[in-house]
Amino acid sequence: MAHLYPIPFADLARRMCREVETSGAVFDLPERKWWIPDPALDFSAVHFSRRAATPVGPAAGPHTQLAQNIVLAWLAGSRIIELKTVQVNDDLDIPRPCIHAPNIGFNVEWSQELRVRESLREYAKAAYLIEILKATRAFGRFPTDHGLETVFDISVGYDLEGIRGEKVTGFIRGLLEPRTLFDELRAELTGDGDLARFSDLELPEPISDCVTLSTFHGCPADQIESIARYLLEELGLHVIIKLNPTLLGFDAVREILHDRLGYHDLDLRREAFDVDLQYEDGIGILRRLREVAERKGSTIGAKFTNTLVVRNDSAVFPTQADPWMYVSGPPLHVISMNLMQRFREELGFDFPVSFSAGIDVKNFPAAVACGMVPVTTCTDLLKQGGFGRLPGYLKALGREMKKAGVSSREAYVLAASGHGAEAVAESLGDLASESLDRLLSVAASDPDFLPAAIREEAAGAGLDPEATLLRVTRQAGRLNGRDIVPPLASERRYHAEANAKPPRRIDSILGLYDCINCDLCVSACPNDAIFAYDAAPQSLETHVVGPGPGGLSLTPGSGFLISEAHQLALFAGACNECSNCEVYCPEHGAPFRVKERLFSSEAAFERSEDDGFWRAEGELRARLGGRILTLGVDESANWAYLDAGDMRLELSWTPLQILGGSVEPDALPLDTARLWRMRTAWDSIYRSGRSNPVNPAGHRGA
Repeated sequence: MAHLYPIPFADLARRMCREVETSGAVFDLPERKWWIPDPALDFSAVHFSRRAATPVGPAAGPHTQLAQNIVLAWLAGSRIIELKTVQVNDDLDIPRPCIHAPNIGFNVEWSQELRVRESLREYAKAAYLIEILKATRAFGRFPTDHGLETVFDISVGYDLEGIRGEKVTGFIRGLLEPRTLFDELRAELTGDGDLARFSDLELPEPISDCVTLSTFHGCPADQIESIARYLLEELGLHVIIKLNPTLLGFDAVREILHDRLGYHDLDLRREAFDVDLQYEDGIGILRRLREVAERKGSTIGAKFTNTLVVRNDSAVFPTQADPWMYVSGPPLHVISMNLMQRFREELGFDFPVSFSAGIDVKNFPAAVACGMVPVTTCTDLLKQGGFGRLPGYLKALGREMKKAGVSSREAYVLAASGHGAEAVAESLGDLASESLDRLLSVAASDPDFLPAAIREEAAGAGLDPEATLLRVTRQAGRLNGRDIVPPLASERRYHAEANAKPPRRIDSILGLYDCINCDLCVSACPNDAIFAYDAAPQSLETHVVGPGPGGLSLTPGSGFLISEAHQLALFAGACNECSNCEVYCPEHGAPFRVKERLFSSEAAFERSEDDGFWRAEGELRARLGGRILTLGVDESANWAYLDAGDMRLELSWTPLQILGGSVEPDALPLDTARLWRMRTAWDSIYRSGRSNPVNPAGHRGA
């Protein structure tokens, strides 16, 4: 199983600064794919006690476990970021592959793949790096300070005993009181001439005071309620309970999934629904916890939804021992929107709703119009373009806002389906008649001004302006849902036949070098594990070196060929072998298995059995074809050596030639094509002027 190795904080900061200078990118996301805030549009939304500049973000999952992932999400426009779920059992053996998202999405993944303490540190690193971006306005790319406010949402699971334990509760307290963590990170920057300027930034405390509770399918209702009570009463958090689509009921889900959408191949089982939280229990939990939250000065809300449990398909996950797998993407969107609307209609009081189920660029504005905060996405980010797909969401929202004649998200929710006046009347019926009449008039004549007018009238009546506006927009969102949700199941784009075509394949085998260079694997990787580098095109004869009568024997080798300068490599420390890059590679093969693999440390190199490289000081170690090789280089003396254990070659470095050496009588033959692979990695990756995970400062730090 793959192991993740977080990149040191100073290396991340150094690479971020250097890469934007030399490549106009950060962590391989080019500036043209960043979201550049437009001061003329206010997408901001209140998430519990804080305001975020946009209502969008990555869902808790593969895109939010490493610091660099979270920074990429932020650059692409995310301002409410759900941190990946942690649980007490942080030494999991997760089957591979664990993600399969060629159109709709499947997964078998559990929670974090890092230790809880590592996760805490990653989230603090991400928060710090985002503060660097805010302080520099994304290194001068943002025109103003507009659009920077960011909110993090903790996600924990999966049972009461684990969450109450010191490991998970300590994790939460670390995010509530992060000063010690931040001081450790500051110390990593203080002595660095390039980075010391960031060591005294003002950092957010707490990092987060809101939590999404994620529980296993089948978790008893009383345990869900007890966990939420603990988070509300003992830790003082705002709490969102993540609900499962099974709440809609077996018959209702089957009717949508099979009869209306046509996904007959997805095998629903009634027993999975029977053991899960039931609808009336979910309603009851939220009603009872509302009183607890109000007493504690906190808030309770619901997230729609978790993934949908179906029987595992061995053609998708052949190594999965569990009988279940989980569905996301287009069919889940229709199911979850129906469940969301039903809850809001029947619950009988206003409550925060967040949403993540099949969100993409086309349905994001409608989900926002339903008044949900945040609206997060996962499956869509696993497709080609990755994080670079997110700016399109906000552009689409901006277009819909302009069509409605409004410039703020709040005004859009009130105006989107023409229910602004109705929402005002239903929410603010206790206002004086002249105030209410004014608001109804503004709703009809100047919808863009309506949020400001609501704040003004609320303040005049002695009410909290922001809380009042929030109440009205949630009411409008519920009313909008009546128009938006019912037609969804009739939209062809959610149907099985519209989501059956796999990504394009060509009749070609993926090679170590010179693939078709589409770079789809770079953007499809949720962890930024695959990166591009520039190599020198060359075609060389090689030799097979072995023992001979006079010492070394040289016979013709296989040759060494690089035709294209643009090449791809893998940083093993960020790769969890989810196989998503294989899904989107047009050639036959898995980039994470075929391309050169770079290890983050000697320990990681030694722990793995895979081929790859690790460099320390003036030596490059490699495992190639299972054989350990060490290349030592003294460029100033134009001298190098290659040590294969049973063979040592003395080399000139430029040109790279064998000068002599020693070989044991029973030494294994060695093709110098492997030496040229090492030379290419040395020059093109470790000594490149282009920043990458193992050479964060470019040539200056090599």
